[in-house]
Amino acid sequence: MASFYIPMSLSYAANLGHIPPINGLYAFVFNPFVYALLGSCPQMVVGPEAAGSLLVGTVVRSSVDLGHSGDGDDAMNARIAGVVTGMAGAVIFVAGLTRLGFLDSVLSRPFLRGFISAIGIVILADQLIPEMGLQARAKEVGHVGHGSSWEKMVFLVENAGYAHRLTCAVALGSFTIIMVCRELKRRLQPRYPSVAYIPDRFVVVVLSAVFTWKCGWDKQGLEILGHVKSSTGSPFPFTWPFIPSHMKHVREAMSTSFLIALLGFFESSVAAKSLGGGDGDHGDGLQGIVLSANRELVALGVANIVGGCFMSLPAFGGYGRSKVNASTGGRTPMSSIILSLISLLCVLFILPYFYYLP
Repeated sequence: MASFYIPMSLSYAANLGHIPPINGLYAFVFNPFVYALLGSCPQMVVGPEAAGSLLVGTVVRSSVDLGHSGDGDDAMNARIAGVVTGMAGAVIFVAGLTRLGFLDSVLSRPFLRGFISAIGIVILADQLIPEMGLQARAKEVGHVGHGSSWEKMVFLVENAGYAHRLTCAVALGSFTIIMVCRELKRRLQPRYPSVAYIPDRFVVVVLSAVFTWKCGWDKQGLEILGHVKSSTGSPFPFTWPFIPSHMKHVREAMSTSFLIALLGFFESSVAAKSLGGGDGDHGDGLQGIVLSANRELVALGVANIVGGCFMSLPAFGGYGRSKVNASTGGRTPMSSIILSLISLLCVLFILPYFYYLP
């Protein structure tokens, strides 16, 4: 689990949330631990998702546009993320206290699936710029980083000739390897179920970092992660998200936080029902587990309020992540606690080894 999702959390924070990468890792340090203590689905693992991370990034960029923060002000951008996460947690928590758990059965799935598909298109347009090595060109042109997806696609077409070849090769090569491994797993899994446990993404991450270090790709223009550290210098900075000085960010983040809470609760409900309601036919779900939607809301709310205090990304239950946990033998909340401990060790001791990660 850690090998799959810790590198992904760093990417969500830096590329989608526009906050320091370590703040994505905080979402795996605190949220799974809190949910393990309070949640009703023992196999579900909570963590950051692409949709929620992107929505946090929209609030951060909006604050930059309004002059409340700056592109290089990592400390303020991290605080803004904490406000969004804390507010999303507060919305979910209040919904649990007022027993609104029944809403998971009346949400419009086509609407939410369409929304998530649209987010995929936004992420594609947003990420092609760094994957082609066009960040410097985007800054020269101006306002591309804060423009619409259409403006970014137009920029990509007009400036494709400025693309950095090594960056494109690493990005395309990594993407190709991951997609080929995914297809091979899909075809081989019916005959060899254990292939699902091969951490192909983690292998790609490790190999890309090793090649960058050995071949000196960073000296040839390939952008690397560099030093990963907290914006305040403390490994776990605590900031209460609802202080008066943050009110200007609360006004900006209100609607986005509500949307994050809605999407997160829906995704968590799907994951919990697929596991808690298992009949044992596929060896994933646990028989006899009684799920409480209101308890789930309270658990997710408290987890995100705690995460917001440490300026993490919003974290909710993920269907794919929880299925991996169940299929690899996770049966109790202890798997989430161990994931939190591994993430804690990464923050304290292992982050320097991510220096050469492209």
